[in-house]
Amino acid sequence: MAPGLDNAHGPADVPEDIAQGAPTKTLEKGLFLLSLFDHDHPEWTLRELRERAGLPKATTRRLMKTLEASGWVAYDAELGKYHLGSAVLKALYLATSHNELVRIIHPFLVDLMEETTETSILSVWTDQGPLILDTVPTQRSFKSLTFNGMLLDGVASADAMALIAFGPEESWDRILAKTIQARTDQTVTDPEALRDKWRAIRREGVAYDWSEWNADAPAVGVPVFDRSGHLRAALTIVVPIERASDEAMRSHAEVLKRAAAEISRLLG
Repeated sequence: MAPGLDNAHGPADVPEDIAQGAPTKTLEKGLFLLSLFDHDHPEWTLRELRERAGLPKATTRRLMKTLEASGWVAYDAELGKYHLGSAVLKALYLATSHNELVRIIHPFLVDLMEETTETSILSVWTDQGPLILDTVPTQRSFKSLTFNGMLLDGVASADAMALIAFGPEESWDRILAKTIQARTDQTVTDPEALRDKWRAIRREGVAYDWSEWNADAPAVGVPVFDRSGHLRAALTIVVPIERASDEAMRSHAEVLKRAAAEISRLLG
């Protein structure tokens, strides 16, 4: 039986005002479809959504394609199911900017900036790449062009490398199924080279972006796990090209690793 359906003929647990008839306004329909995604139903097929919402097949398909194009949902072709997209996470960030993760890690970002004198960043993974939750900019002349709520598209940033490498390896195929766009002349785009790079990051525990995402701003990143060993986020230091010597970047990596280990002890 499809999730959320109590029989094959119609939706279950539908609000009374909706149960009396499918919503009639386009925005109302789209918002209702989004509201169907919850803790118990994080994924839906198109058929399940249509039956649950009581909408025509063509209408449901059109609305989901519109929501997908806007980033509110994402489609997993392997599973044939929709799940919430990065736009929801960005909206959630705005609504919960003082959530527990940011509250716990922000003081570490301040310490990282002060110890390295460079910009420190906290990010999490979305279906379109890392999303910056918090950042503490350097007090020196360089200012990285990143901000809270910014989506770092692609796989070339240190944030993305750390999150992908330490994420589930079965997700690599889905990531590499899409064409990898080169952001700079240093960006690695070959799928097998990327696999090798991610495996090396797993072994070393640190990801280096040598001007692959931004030619003028190399970066180094590490994963952050909770006490159960679940990947929660990435910590990154962004450095202007003129200060990004091999020695400096290796030093920043060690500082990041120590901070990540301490954060892991605090995260439940």
